[in-house]
Amino acid sequence: MFKPAKMEFKLLIYVFLVNYISTEETIENSEVAEQLYKQLFKHKRAEQIEAIKSLKSSLNYEKQYSMIVIMTEKIFGMIQEARASIESSSFIPGISDFPSNGRVRDSLSNILENTALFGEIVLRFPDIAHVVLKTNNNWDVLLQWSIAFSNQVKYLLDKSTVKLLHLVSQELNHVERDPTYINPYRKENLIQTINEDTVPVKKKKRKEIKKGPQLRNIEL
Repeated sequence: MFKPAKMEFKLLIYVFLVNYISTEETIENSEVAEQLYKQLFKHKRAEQIEAIKSLKSSLNYEKQYSMIVIMTEKIFGMIQEARASIESSSFIPGISDFPSNGRVRDSLSNILENTALFGEIVLRFPDIAHVVLKTNNNWDVLLQWSIAFSNQVKYLLDKSTVKLLHLVSQELNHVERDPTYINPYRKENLIQTINEDTVPVKKKKRKEIKKGPQLRNIEL
């Protein structure tokens, strides 16, 4: 029982402090700041995935649901706050250089990192995510905005995160699903995958060799 409690605490701390790197520092070289952020983003994404995996493996459904509700409230609270900060600044996604101002950088990273984090929740806990989003339509609207924003600055994201956001949009029917779309984390798809992996390979029937004298194709 101690392990889940410890994991819950660590996960909550992670979510509540997802914007722990906050600085007023101004970095004049935009290219240097951008490269540093890309490295930091990859590191944060790895931490997110480990945290979500722990949530999936360590808690029962009821605790997972309660934890995700708490996380969702905090995540969208931070996205909303960061959105207000970004929109009041001169930063224009897809047009402006990477921000040199510390506050704007923090707002940008909060949007990208929290959007990716909730994206992991949507794909890995689809049933819970759909229910939670239905309790507050503003969250779904804000998520659509944050995904669109993230796609405008996808040069800051790694390929796996860009793919994640596209899958999330399909999972939530924000965009038309690809004909081959499948969420591998849904229970029915997991079962199908397991069954496909465990289907025994049919052995080829050995051709029986008839015993006894046989005619050969020879000239008489």
